Amino acid sequence: MKSEVICAVVSVPVEKLRYKYNEAEDIVVRLKLKLSSIFQQSAADTVFTVISNGEFGVPLWSLETALAVRGLGQSVKAEIFVPCDEQDECWAEDWRDRYYKVIETADAAPALPLEYTDLCSKTENFYDAADRYMMTICDMVIAVTAGEDEPDALVYARDKGKPIMYIDANTLEVGQ
Repeated sequence: MKSEVICAVVSVPVEKLRYKYNEAEDIVVRLKLKLSSIFQQSAADTVFTVISNGEFGVPLWSLETALAVRGLGQSVKAEIFVPCDEQDECWAEDWRDRYYKVIETADAAPALPLEYTDLCSKTENFYDAADRYMMTICDMVIAVTAGEDEPDALVYARDKGKPIMYIDANTLEVGQ
């Protein structure tokens, strides 16, 4: 039986990416292909579970990519940790549709444990709570950066000693 590896995918906010919301950009297509390749290679020896908060941009794209790889028969799972019910409130309709499709087709869409939701109600930083939880349960992290800008979740990942694979969103260079 294959062992399982849980990989959290985090990213700087889509607004910090030079292409922002434009998925037609060649570099966005290549970023998704790079994620697909990483997921497929990782699933060769393990059951590879991709977790993300489903945030607008790379986190949602990573879940869609994981589901596509799973559709190819690879041993890849996708789990979305929804930080708050209102996450998609200001999104365009097509993005909301994609978000709910991911929730419906993901292997799991668990609620955050009570201690994390209590943190949300105290700090009102839902993404922070979801990121803390994901960094607690994951085995590794894929972090999409934009030059010097890094996802805030990497503070927790480093504190937990998690291995981090960096992908620069501008160049698609991969680093450890």
